[in-house]
Amino acid sequence: MAGMTHDAPVLAAGPTLTGLTDPGAFPSARPLTPRYADLGGDGRVTTVSLGRWFEEARVHAALPRFRRRAEDGGGAFRILLAAQRIRVLAPITLGTEYRVATGARRVGRSSFSYGHAVFAGDRCVAVADSVTVLATGSGPSELPDALRADLAALALDEPADGPPRPESTRRERARYPLAHRITTRIGDVDTNRHVNNVAVLSWYADAVAAWQAARLGDPDGGPPEELAPSAWEVQYVDEVAHPRTYDVALAVDPVPDGLHYRAGLFAGERCVGLADGFGAAGPLEPTDGLR
Repeated sequence: MAGMTHDAPVLAAGPTLTGLTDPGAFPSARPLTPRYADLGGDGRVTTVSLGRWFEEARVHAALPRFRRRAEDGGGAFRILLAAQRIRVLAPITLGTEYRVATGARRVGRSSFSYGHAVFAGDRCVAVADSVTVLATGSGPSELPDALRADLAALALDEPADGPPRPESTRRERARYPLAHRITTRIGDVDTNRHVNNVAVLSWYADAVAAWQAARLGDPDGGPPEELAPSAWEVQYVDEVAHPRTYDVALAVDPVPDGLHYRAGLFAGERCVGLADGFGAAGPLEPTDGLR
């Protein structure tokens, strides 16, 4: 299959994330230079690496009032990622300077969302959004006024669409015909003392790559990078602990211009995460009833 061109068409399936491609809509942006470790075998930044870029953008978002309140002992909060959507619009490579723009989209009682975009000049090459929950030891906590004021200063000048909620049957282990076993590693754990969201995203990508490799006869180096999903929708249903073993359950459906990878992360029969990946089909049409 030919590699993705500079103006590669975007799959019709997957998150649209409308309104995030205008650089003028964002209140802040930070420069970023791709690292060699961000690249896949085709020399382009992977979708999983983009997840790390957007995580860094969330961590560095300007929340001065809220940070000051926390430093003054204004509550023992945890900031937990509940969901994220990522979509690549064009190849991202070494040798180009990028900006990761960030703004606040929606603010609820105990949660809020960010919108992100990656720009090369004024050209948008990737978009994302995320839902974050503020929690204490007893569960979700109402957002304090200091945080609401910070988020108001970061408001995006665009209409926000909310992430879809997967149907409840997606949490049933028996709905998935395939499984890929994952054992957590100490390097997966973050400051919240559970497995980091980007590590979980990489597990879904690993499960897809394992299925693709089996379909292609287990080629050396794995499946071609152009078959990797270029868009993800991820729901973090529950915290993922370490040390543990989990199964990434997988089903594959054809869509008009590619494949839809439906995945669930399970501890036994208990669902702790859901994901939907969208990518090119090439020779991978699921013709043996996997869906």
